[in-house]
Amino acid sequence: MLELVERPILILCAEAETGSALADALKSFGFDSIAFQRPAALLVALAETKPQAVLLDDTGLEGGLALQELVQRLSRIGNWPLVLLSSQQTIVSQIQLLRAGVSDFISKPCDPSKLADRLDALLENNEPIPYRILIVDDSVASGHWAQKVLESSGMQAKHIQDPLEIFLWLQRYKPDLVLMDVYMPHYTGDEIARIVRQHPQYDGLPIVFLSTETRLGHQLSARRMGGEDFLVKNNDIEQLISTVSIVADRYRKLRRALTRDSLTGLLSHTHFTTRLQSELFLSTQSDRPLALAMIDIDHFKNVNDTYGHLTGDAVIKSLARLLRHCAQEPDLVGRYGGEEFCVILPDMTYLRAAQRVDEWRERFAAIYQLTSEGKFSSTFSAGVASFEQGMSVRDLIEQADQGLYRAKAAGRNQVGLAKMPSQVR
Repeated sequence: MLELVERPILILCAEAETGSALADALKSFGFDSIAFQRPAALLVALAETKPQAVLLDDTGLEGGLALQELVQRLSRIGNWPLVLLSSQQTIVSQIQLLRAGVSDFISKPCDPSKLADRLDALLENNEPIPYRILIVDDSVASGHWAQKVLESSGMQAKHIQDPLEIFLWLQRYKPDLVLMDVYMPHYTGDEIARIVRQHPQYDGLPIVFLSTETRLGHQLSARRMGGEDFLVKNNDIEQLISTVSIVADRYRKLRRALTRDSLTGLLSHTHFTTRLQSELFLSTQSDRPLALAMIDIDHFKNVNDTYGHLTGDAVIKSLARLLRHCAQEPDLVGRYGGEEFCVILPDMTYLRAAQRVDEWRERFAAIYQLTSEGKFSSTFSAGVASFEQGMSVRDLIEQADQGLYRAKAAGRNQVGLAKMPSQVR
């Protein structure tokens, strides 16, 4: 029996060689992929595993089980992206297949790099991360009402009564939106919003005011103090859900465009260090362990010189995808520069973090890049450091860099420690 990996990409292609080549190409970008020649074999596999996505090559699917019937059957089995690889579908047939359950169409011959990018986008949309909403309201009843309404719509919500705790929870909860009561004892919502806006990292964070105030002039005045919108308490549930989700979605998209590296989709250097600063703060507050890994692709210049910069970009993207999938959260990974990456490992002891990074190293070495001259694999070296009370972001990064230097000096393709095992308490 075929052994299925967890959450693979399943491919149906009547031509064995083409299907195998496509599976190998996707594996080079960090996707576990399995190819099948017959619809029956694919259906058996779907009974045993839940895939990330299913790719259908329409070549050879004209006979037997009709393509549209197969798509309908697959769409009834599970809710995952269903991508059709085709070069002959008309607009009418595409519409029919969309109605049957196809998520996307990709023209053949398909570029593996573009296919991997398309899959990334589809998978992100298919498994969206719930919006995180921070509710600041001195009223227990009102705050719990808003929390219950938002959670019932699939969002995550946290209610705090003391507005002076807002910065603690902005750091800890990392909300996509703040739902702020206007009238609270001692401090008003617009005053708290003005203080929040004084901090550059929260300048763009959306704040929606929530109050019993119905006078338009007062609502507009509050919005001028830094609010995105104004909602009346306990009024319209659908309006609350719609407004919060629309504003939070807009903020996420804008934040992604401003904070992400364009090639890999990882946090850029500047925004990664900001996230690291936040994680150090949380580690200090909770007295929990935290480690940092600095990762560098070995002999990357030789890859560019030998195979070209497009292949070099593919190597970078395959490592970025692997790290993003393996990390506790995608935003704990950053592209530090060129072929260098950083990963934050919260709640992980020093030596356990080194073991985890070494597992990633082995997985990356097993990924093959396909070229016109054949295939090759790359490796990486890494340095691991652990956070100690009193360390700054710069201190921790320098410690991880020392570990990386040791790994390179010892021959590369290994994990170096900032401290030797005898120094670890």
